[in-house]
Amino acid sequence: MTLQDCYLCGQIKGQPDRDLIAQMLPGSKYVRRVMLESDAFAVIPSLGPLTDGHALLCPKLHVRSFATLSPDLYAEYDAMKRRLRQDLNELYSSTMLLFEHGMAAAGHRIPCSVDHAHLHFVPLHALAEAALVPSLPWRKFDGSIAALSSLVGGDEYLQVETSDGVCRIATKGTKGFESQFMRKMIAARARSKVGWNWRDLPNPDAAHATWQRFTLR
Repeated sequence: MTLQDCYLCGQIKGQPDRDLIAQMLPGSKYVRRVMLESDAFAVIPSLGPLTDGHALLCPKLHVRSFATLSPDLYAEYDAMKRRLRQDLNELYSSTMLLFEHGMAAAGHRIPCSVDHAHLHFVPLHALAEAALVPSLPWRKFDGSIAALSSLVGGDEYLQVETSDGVCRIATKGTKGFESQFMRKMIAARARSKVGWNWRDLPNPDAAHATWQRFTLR
């Protein structure tokens, strides 16, 4: 996937021909389904939600991972992350699990079929959070993009932030992690049956409902 056909870019920019949610709801009048935004970031509903309220925080620029963000965006990122977590916590009365499967800085491997950075915000709705942190060689870090970038060193990575604010990162060099690794794990433990593979089992109606509930709150 490239900048020219990136559906995250299309949805953020409000381009119907590059907006997968809109294309999967052909009978509906087009709306730009962005839940929250700042100058450099936008929040959109996940097309393959694992729980109600599942949202993605994305840079508006087409970058491969949050580890590659420009330092002049760090403060804005922190502010958006805090605001989105607070808004989702209040709206869904739920703790939140955050994760990103970040691409390596170079190479052609696209681990989750999307080469546009996105940080998942998943309301847990009483899911046992401890079971959602897999056994990996995690390193704890302060959650900052500066620390993330330094620890990653250009490798593919997983980062997870639990509701207690503990941030963890694991890297796997050029070998990489299984595609949709975290999604598969969370889906297996969800209270209702959901598909982990967003490409095979998209749910545009649920994505629209998340956008609608958030914007009408």
